[in-house]
Amino acid sequence: MLHNPYKTNDEPIENKKLASDKLFSPRDTNDDNDNVEQNSLDLQYINEREHSEIDSIQYSFNDHKYNTQIKINRPTKRNVEKELTDEEYHQRLIELNTDSENKHYVLFFGQPASGKTWIIGSILHYMKNYLDGLVYLDTNKSTENEEELFYILQDRFNGVIHAEKITSTDTKQYFEFHIAFTPKDSNKPPINIVFIDASGEHSEQGFMIKENHKSGKLPNYLMAILESNVKTKLIFVYDQSLVDQKGSIPQMNVLNAVFTHIQNIQNVHKKFFPKALLLSKADRIYSADLSSVEKCGFDPMIYAIEKIPSFANSFFNESPENKTIFYRMGDFSLNSDLLTKFDKECPEKLFRWLYMTSTNGVSPIKEQSCWDKFLQWFKGK
Repeated sequence: MLHNPYKTNDEPIENKKLASDKLFSPRDTNDDNDNVEQNSLDLQYINEREHSEIDSIQYSFNDHKYNTQIKINRPTKRNVEKELTDEEYHQRLIELNTDSENKHYVLFFGQPASGKTWIIGSILHYMKNYLDGLVYLDTNKSTENEEELFYILQDRFNGVIHAEKITSTDTKQYFEFHIAFTPKDSNKPPINIVFIDASGEHSEQGFMIKENHKSGKLPNYLMAILESNVKTKLIFVYDQSLVDQKGSIPQMNVLNAVFTHIQNIQNVHKKFFPKALLLSKADRIYSADLSSVEKCGFDPMIYAIEKIPSFANSFFNESPENKTIFYRMGDFSLNSDLLTKFDKECPEKLFRWLYMTSTNGVSPIKEQSCWDKFLQWFKGK
């Protein structure tokens, strides 16, 4: 596996396995993944006179939608049809900066239909089904639409028949998934992590178009998060299978525009955001462009530089800590977007990276010892 080409390394290429096996290695941990290439990669009481027993919040599946039978006083959605006013922006910053040391936000950027919502769903499914600990959605901080989408995502990954399909994210709202994770191992710190699911059009808004007076800047609900003191990680999503259409903004330009805004924020506020580039829908990359993958030695970093050089060159040159991965989440039916088999490898590596960058290198999973790795190698696994 190659190191970042902008760092000196004389070791030969040894890439015989898929690149998803070699990603997200931490910088300062003592586990045995250090030999992996750096860039190849968290009671309301009811009046007894009126009710004979305590009601519980239940969900009914009606027309493939979840509905709470007891209405909770919370907003339906996070409406972004209008920009935040100066007063609202200031209030939002105060809210974010309160106890900011314990807030961990993950923002996803990319073109519409690049797979951002599915990627979030795969991480949530991994956390709920495979992590050794307590994982739940904090509904006290969620809108009704966020809770609904959370369960729709769970249904799609759990193979529920008649589950509602996942569509493109509405441009008039965005979603925050407030997830609480408490590891079973008390030596591992608990974490509250917030996944931000925004429409691809909001990423495109960062690209300047003369005819569009709103273009050339990111929506200010995203800017508030980026300017705040919360611990933020950035995920850039590139989908090789999307063909640039006439009149649309090329994917490379969308990523470049967002990356430029991020650089300006980092320079002004003297901060650095951990970043990862996900080459999404990797199964399609392997099936449609395997020759290029082989030419690049199955290295996602080299592949990215080959395919989107004007973005990837600066991305990897910014910091040796910027990561990348061929991202896949399992097998899909050729008939539809039905997930027939879930593969936890990439979601696990992505969440491991998110958790470790938030906890000073503590791993959320039990790492294999040298002996365990030797046995795996000996067995040809």
